[in-house]
Amino acid sequence: MRFFAAIIEALAAFVQRNPLTVLFFFVLALVAPSLFKGIAAFILYAFMGIVLLFVLLGLLFRWRIYRLQRDMEKQFGRGFRPDGEPAAGRRREGDVKVHRTAGTPEKRVSSDVGDYVDFEETGEKE
Repeated sequence: MRFFAAIIEALAAFVQRNPLTVLFFFVLALVAPSLFKGIAAFILYAFMGIVLLFVLLGLLFRWRIYRLQRDMEKQFGRGFRPDGEPAAGRRREGDVKVHRTAGTPEKRVSSDVGDYVDFEETGEKE
């Protein structure tokens, strides 16, 4: 019941703020009802079109976010469980595991090539 009372109060406030506009529409409805019907239909279709556009944009936004989430999960794994722990099969941050491949080539330069040069840094005075 409060909802209908709020609607009626809003309509009354609109009439108080825009008396000439309301008078124009009232006279238009009395004098040319077919024209008024066309204007009302245009306003209704425009309003419904805007509402439909917002609904479609909202659905498109949700679909895009879902797609980005799915791509991120594919790229970075399954993520974290709700309790904050890493998902099964994932290592904690800082854990390092080094794998050595069997086909690693030997050094290209032999170890007896080159000499070690001992050096000492000297500061230049300006």
